[in-house]
Amino acid sequence: MYAVPPSGVARDAPHPPGTETLDELKCFRYPGHQAEAYESLNCLGPFGRGMPASRRRDYALILLASILWGTSFPGSKLTVGTVDPLFLTFARMAIGAVLGLTVLAATRRLHLEVFCQPLVWVLGAINAAGFELQNEGILLTTASKTALLVNVNVVIIPVLMVAFFRETMTRVKVAGILVGTFGVVVVATKFDPASLAGGQFAGDVLVFVAGVVWAFYVVGAKKMVDRGGDYVALTAGILATTALLAAVPLFFVGWPLPTDASGWLGIAYLGLVPTFTPLLLYVASMRTISPTVSGLLILLEVVVAAVLSFLFLRDPLGVYTLAGGALILFGAYVVTRGD
Repeated sequence: MYAVPPSGVARDAPHPPGTETLDELKCFRYPGHQAEAYESLNCLGPFGRGMPASRRRDYALILLASILWGTSFPGSKLTVGTVDPLFLTFARMAIGAVLGLTVLAATRRLHLEVFCQPLVWVLGAINAAGFELQNEGILLTTASKTALLVNVNVVIIPVLMVAFFRETMTRVKVAGILVGTFGVVVVATKFDPASLAGGQFAGDVLVFVAGVVWAFYVVGAKKMVDRGGDYVALTAGILATTALLAAVPLFFVGWPLPTDASGWLGIAYLGLVPTFTPLLLYVASMRTISPTVSGLLILLEVVVAAVLSFLFLRDPLGVYTLAGGALILFGAYVVTRGD
């Protein structure tokens, strides 16, 4: 039998940030001795002592999303060499949107109400701006530096969560964020100042600004998820509005279509693999995990980007990548312990 609230506690009572209702089979702490009397099938142990199974599931979703997103950095670096950055943003988002809408249609969940929500269009605009900046920047800098600078939002998101969601920032979370961020620095810079010259300054600035822009995108997406509804429809809606808004600049600068098969192949990969699926996994994880925590877990994509850049772009892979990756994973562990 599933756990139920103690007598006198309403099922729809306010919950601490980051938890789900008992109807969603979440473990939930009640004050006093009452907590000791309840257990749930999706908990590791006594009520309030173990991590809920749904949260463990969502941690896994984020890690899988980070791996898929990590492949996008070397993939984008290879593709922008033959595809215009503005057209790449539009084409990638359009393919992702079509994939998402197809899933909705196949499951008979395709409805247009999601496009009536102003915040979906705002998120689409922010997402389009972020990808335009990233694609323009990665043309000038390296894939590994792009992965690092884009993930600067791991530092910005906690501040925004405190400002907009009144989220508690514990010392353990701060420590985990600092450890994970330091790991990213180790992977990307290898403590060698010369590595910072791997890309032009303008490219570094563009991808850095993209990371700042996406911090606001993540907070807005969290707000949408907290409203409830179909997260698959939300994901497809964001990608569709992103594609539509990313097409606007092309009407002014022209539609520079790729001239060779490699460009189209790169577009197909980026649109089909690291777009709809990881965004869907990420949005789904927001039901139980704060963006502050997920932002750190997604730093795993920097390790993935570094490894793939070594394999396909001949970027060096050595002890710094391994050490930085270990720090990122340890930082993720520390943050989850403090969540």
